[in-house]
Amino acid sequence: MKRFISLLLIFVTFSVFVFAEDDDYFDDDQYYDDVYVYSQNGPGDQFLKINLGAIFPLNFNGQLKVGGKASIGYFRFLTENIAVGGELSATYSVSIGEKILVMIPITAGILYQPYVGKFEFPLYAEIGVANETWQNMEHFPSLATRASAGVYYRISDSISFGLSTDFLWLPQWFKDSSKNYNGLFQTADIGIRYHF
Repeated sequence: MKRFISLLLIFVTFSVFVFAEDDDYFDDDQYYDDVYVYSQNGPGDQFLKINLGAIFPLNFNGQLKVGGKASIGYFRFLTENIAVGGELSATYSVSIGEKILVMIPITAGILYQPYVGKFEFPLYAEIGVANETWQNMEHFPSLATRASAGVYYRISDSISFGLSTDFLWLPQWFKDSSKNYNGLFQTADIGIRYHF
């Protein structure tokens, strides 16, 4: 029994040396880095956005009144400041004759977003198609382009809230070019984004 206890003590003593840490390992800065730089977004980060707002017809000579807009979008960051994604919008405007113009643009594009502190400044350029309905006449597909700018405040890591504006160009082109029309619209939106 004495021999067993002696062997056990020798084994425990030597095992302490085997599992002991080398202090020089932690003195070398290459093994750990205690400097962390926080960035709002990184490659692979994503967000969903929901906007509500008003749409202002720009070139209808007073024939269309101010209407409404709702949109939902999704974007994924490729770098800290550049993302790609798309947006689905639904807009309506009423004419002075009480006829309703409904436009549903579906666009995809690129986002460039610089930020200062918790303020983010998204700039979008998108292109896609739209479905337009006016007086029971439907026009699909028509070209839809969108250029947007905004300012958002990052409330938390997951939520940002802000204001934005879109410039929409929705042309209608026909075989008879005399019937072609370029619809130009400006929006004013309030939005919320969920970051994940």
